[in-house]
Amino acid sequence: MGIKYVCRSGKAGRIIVARLMPESDLLLSLRRLTEDEDLKAGVILSGVGLLRKARLRNCKVLPEEYPITDLHRSFISFEKPLEILGLSGNVSDVEGKPWVHAHITLSSVNDGKVSVIGGHLIEGCIVFGFAEIILMELENISMKKEFDEETKTLQLFVQK
Repeated sequence: MGIKYVCRSGKAGRIIVARLMPESDLLLSLRRLTEDEDLKAGVILSGVGLLRKARLRNCKVLPEEYPITDLHRSFISFEKPLEILGLSGNVSDVEGKPWVHAHITLSSVNDGKVSVIGGHLIEGCIVFGFAEIILMELENISMKKEFDEETKTLQLFVQK
């Protein structure tokens, strides 16, 4: 155990504000937006809006050894009004193209009570009405997803 990390610093760059239209897939729209804006190092500052349908992924069990695969994950779908309370994540470069890694927190009303759910953002989250997204580009830093020998998966590597 102990403390292990790799850290690099950059600086804030341009801010990108987008409104996603009704029936847009949230993740696919974020991917297209980052491609159109050629954003390869960035952070999701804010995401709010309303979904009519959501699909989330969560880890349900830690494996004995890496990698974590879909056998260790839970995929849950919802079809009801879902308020986007928060969207967080980053944009990095995978083989020369932007890659969005995001988590989402949603609320819904069930029997008159509000409940909150969240997880890894995957395809299948469909916008109802609108979603407002704010991204910030990071400058003087390289963020790349590359194969990591320890975890046997793509992981974030940062360089100046």
